[in-house]
Amino acid sequence: MAYMHILRAIAAILCLSVALAAPASAQTPPGPADKADIERIGGWLNGLTTLDTRFVQFSSDGRASGRMLLRRPDKLRVEYDPPTPVLLVASGTWIMHHDKELLQTSFYPVSETPAAFLLREHIDLDEGLKVTDLRKGEGVVQITLVEAGAPAAGSITLQFDEQPLRLARWRVVDAQGATIDIALVQPRFGGPIGSEQFSLVDPNLGRPVGPNN
Repeated sequence: MAYMHILRAIAAILCLSVALAAPASAQTPPGPADKADIERIGGWLNGLTTLDTRFVQFSSDGRASGRMLLRRPDKLRVEYDPPTPVLLVASGTWIMHHDKELLQTSFYPVSETPAAFLLREHIDLDEGLKVTDLRKGEGVVQITLVEAGAPAAGSITLQFDEQPLRLARWRVVDAQGATIDIALVQPRFGGPIGSEQFSLVDPNLGRPVGPNN
């Protein structure tokens, strides 16, 4: 998988790519009355410590599924179910991409991927991002974000259940209008996840491998 395809895979799972976007004309900018909801969502994201979930992904490429493990501030593991042969593991400043079919493993700085947003110690919805839409109804709240410096590049819409507030699904729309939908399946928030899940171990070699090894 080429480097840009890796970024697309990460963006789809994390819904945090800054190459996002629905047309601005189709959205209503949030007003002062929405401030409390925006702050509440930001607080929830910053309070997120761990997430263990199955996911289902829908896109023009078809349906895919897998498992995601997150332990903030800097650890992530995403493993797709067959036939998608992709494993992504982030720990510290590096993210590993392993292609099970090609038996190829590559490493990239987390700072150069969309994973950087979710894995940072503090998430600020005003830092490099702009809220373009906020909607409520039927026990859910949806917030749409774009990159402040490139609002036409793409958008991400996060959907939260209201009672209690928790992330349930998201939609990524890229600059070409391609849509990726992700639904979390039986997510578990705040539970223990062992560090061994985030070891940067090349499955081909069975030992820790990194850019300096």
